[in-house]
Amino acid sequence: MNLTASFHTIAGAAGVSFAVAMSCCAAPAVAEVGAPWGVWYREESGTAFDFYNCADKLCAKVVAVAKPQDSKSIGTVILRNAVRLDTGEWAGDLFNTEDGKIYSGTITIKKPDELTLTGCLISFLCKSETWKRAQNQAAASTPGGKPTMPAPSPKPGLGH
Repeated sequence: MNLTASFHTIAGAAGVSFAVAMSCCAAPAVAEVGAPWGVWYREESGTAFDFYNCADKLCAKVVAVAKPQDSKSIGTVILRNAVRLDTGEWAGDLFNTEDGKIYSGTITIKKPDELTLTGCLISFLCKSETWKRAQNQAAASTPGGKPTMPAPSPKPGLGH
Protein backbone atom coordinates (compact mmCIF):
# COMPACT_ATOMS: atom_id res chain seq x y z
CA MET A 1 0.00 0.00 0.00
CA ASN A 2 1.43 3.37 -0.95
CA LEU A 3 0.26 5.84 1.70
CA THR A 4 1.17 8.85 -0.39
CA ALA A 5 -0.98 7.69 -3.28
CA SER A 6 -3.60 6.00 -1.10
CA PHE A 7 -4.24 8.94 1.16
CA HIS A 8 -4.16 11.43 -1.69
CA THR A 9 -7.69 10.36 -2.55
CA ILE A 10 -8.79 10.21 1.08
CA ALA A 11 -7.01 13.35 2.00
CA GLY A 12 -7.14 15.25 -1.23
CA ALA A 13 -8.87 18.55 -1.33
CA ALA A 14 -10.91 22.17 -1.29
CA GLY A 15 -8.95 25.35 -0.71
CA VAL A 16 -11.98 27.39 0.26
CA SER A 17 -13.15 24.82 2.84
CA PHE A 18 -9.65 24.42 4.23
CA ALA A 19 -9.08 28.16 4.39
CA VAL A 20 -12.39 28.71 6.19
CA ALA A 21 -11.77 25.84 8.61
CA MET A 22 -8.25 26.95 9.39
CA SER A 23 -8.69 30.73 9.48
CA CYS A 24 -11.07 31.14 12.41
CA CYS A 25 -9.67 33.10 15.34
CA ALA A 26 -9.97 30.34 17.96
CA ALA A 27 -6.88 29.68 20.02
CA PRO A 28 -5.18 26.34 19.54
CA ALA A 29 -5.99 23.71 22.13
CA VAL A 30 -3.12 22.58 24.29
CA ALA A 31 -2.68 18.84 23.96
CA GLU A 32 -0.77 16.37 26.06
CA VAL A 33 1.74 14.18 24.25
CA GLY A 34 -0.16 11.11 23.13
CA ALA A 35 -3.55 12.84 23.01
CA PRO A 36 -4.88 12.37 19.47
CA TRP A 37 -8.11 14.37 19.81
CA GLY A 38 -8.48 17.37 17.54
CA VAL A 39 -7.77 18.58 14.04
CA TRP A 40 -4.66 17.39 12.20
CA TYR A 41 -3.59 18.15 8.66
CA ARG A 42 -1.62 16.46 5.96
CA GLU A 43 0.77 19.07 4.57
CA GLU A 44 1.27 17.26 1.27
CA SER A 45 -2.39 17.55 0.28
CA GLY A 46 -3.62 20.34 2.56
CA THR A 47 -6.36 18.10 3.94
CA ALA A 48 -7.59 18.46 7.52
CA PHE A 49 -8.85 15.56 9.64
CA ASP A 50 -10.83 15.57 12.87
CA PHE A 51 -9.63 12.85 15.27
CA TYR A 52 -12.50 12.34 17.71
CA ASN A 53 -13.68 10.14 20.57
CA CYS A 54 -16.18 7.62 19.21
CA ALA A 55 -17.61 5.40 21.95
CA ASP A 56 -14.32 5.65 23.88
CA LYS A 57 -12.30 4.68 20.81
CA LEU A 58 -10.51 6.86 18.25
CA CYS A 59 -12.02 7.76 14.89
CA ALA A 60 -11.03 10.32 12.24
CA LYS A 61 -12.84 11.98 9.36
CA VAL A 62 -12.00 14.47 6.64
CA VAL A 63 -13.16 17.98 7.63
CA ALA A 64 -11.50 20.22 5.02
CA VAL A 65 -9.74 19.84 1.70
CA ALA A 66 -7.47 22.05 -0.42
CA LYS A 67 -8.89 21.33 -3.88
CA PRO A 68 -12.56 21.99 -4.72
CA GLN A 69 -12.73 18.83 -6.85
CA ASP A 70 -11.96 16.77 -3.74
CA SER A 71 -14.73 18.25 -1.60
CA LYS A 72 -16.78 15.04 -1.90
CA SER A 73 -14.33 13.45 0.56
CA ILE A 74 -15.40 15.80 3.38
CA GLY A 75 -17.14 13.72 6.02
CA THR A 76 -15.44 10.48 4.99
CA VAL A 77 -14.42 8.46 8.05
CA ILE A 78 -10.87 7.23 7.40
CA LEU A 79 -10.15 5.76 10.85
CA ARG A 80 -12.67 3.88 12.92
CA ASN A 81 -12.74 2.14 16.27
CA ALA A 82 -9.04 2.47 17.09
CA VAL A 83 -8.10 1.32 20.58
CA ARG A 84 -5.22 2.54 22.71
CA LEU A 85 -2.45 -0.03 23.09
CA ASP A 86 -0.15 -0.45 26.10
CA THR A 87 2.55 1.24 23.99
CA GLY A 88 0.48 4.44 23.84
CA GLU A 89 -0.23 3.95 20.14
CA TRP A 90 -3.73 3.61 18.75
CA ALA A 91 -4.63 0.68 16.46
CA GLY A 92 -7.69 0.53 14.20
CA ASP A 93 -9.06 0.26 10.70
CA LEU A 94 -7.96 2.72 7.98
CA PHE A 95 -10.27 3.23 5.01
CA ASN A 96 -8.56 3.80 1.67
CA THR A 97 -10.96 5.67 -0.60
CA GLU A 98 -8.73 5.00 -3.60
CA ASP A 99 -9.32 1.25 -3.60
CA GLY A 100 -12.25 1.01 -1.16
CA LYS A 101 -10.33 -1.38 1.09
CA ILE A 102 -9.73 -1.31 4.81
CA TYR A 103 -6.19 -1.69 6.14
CA SER A 104 -4.68 -2.13 9.61
CA GLY A 105 -3.41 1.15 10.94
CA THR A 106 -1.67 2.72 13.89
CA ILE A 107 -1.54 6.27 15.15
CA THR A 108 1.52 7.36 17.14
CA ILE A 109 2.00 10.73 18.82
CA LYS A 110 5.44 11.45 20.26
CA LYS A 111 5.19 15.26 20.09
CA PRO A 112 2.08 17.33 20.85
CA ASP A 113 2.06 18.73 17.30
CA GLU A 114 2.99 15.62 15.25
CA LEU A 115 1.03 12.47 14.55
CA THR A 116 2.40 9.49 12.63
CA LEU A 117 -0.14 7.40 10.76
CA THR A 118 0.99 3.96 9.57
CA GLY A 119 -1.07 1.76 7.26
CA CYS A 120 -0.26 -1.89 6.60
CA LEU A 121 -1.39 -4.23 3.87
CA ILE A 122 0.17 -7.05 5.89
CA SER A 123 2.37 -6.75 8.96
CA PHE A 124 5.60 -6.12 7.05
CA LEU A 125 4.24 -4.06 4.11
CA CYS A 126 3.63 -0.73 5.82
CA LYS A 127 3.97 2.96 4.95
CA SER A 128 3.93 5.93 7.33
CA GLU A 129 3.19 9.65 7.11
CA THR A 130 3.58 12.42 9.65
CA TRP A 131 0.76 14.94 10.00
CA LYS A 132 0.75 18.23 11.93
CA ARG A 133 -1.73 19.44 14.54
CA ALA A 134 -3.75 22.34 13.13
CA GLN A 135 -3.29 25.71 14.82
CA ASN A 136 -7.05 26.21 14.83
CA GLN A 137 -8.99 23.52 16.64
CA ALA A 138 -12.47 25.00 16.06
CA ALA A 139 -13.52 22.03 13.88
CA ALA A 140 -12.64 19.46 16.58
CA SER A 141 -15.67 17.32 17.46
CA THR A 142 -14.31 16.17 20.81
CA PRO A 143 -11.59 18.55 22.02
CA GLY A 144 -9.66 16.81 24.77
CA GLY A 145 -11.69 13.66 24.02
CA LYS A 146 -14.99 15.11 25.30
CA PRO A 147 -17.84 14.63 24.70
CA THR A 148 -17.87 11.04 23.49
CA MET A 149 -19.63 10.59 20.15
CA PRO A 150 -21.37 7.37 19.14
CA ALA A 151 -19.43 4.80 17.15
CA PRO A 152 -19.51 5.38 13.38
CA SER A 153 -21.40 3.19 10.97
CA PRO A 154 -19.65 -0.13 10.38
CA LYS A 155 -19.71 0.60 6.64
CA PRO A 156 -16.65 2.38 5.25
CA GLY A 157 -16.84 5.94 4.00
CA LEU A 158 -19.30 8.57 5.13
CA GLY A 159 -20.38 8.48 8.74
CA HIS A 160 -19.86 10.84 11.64
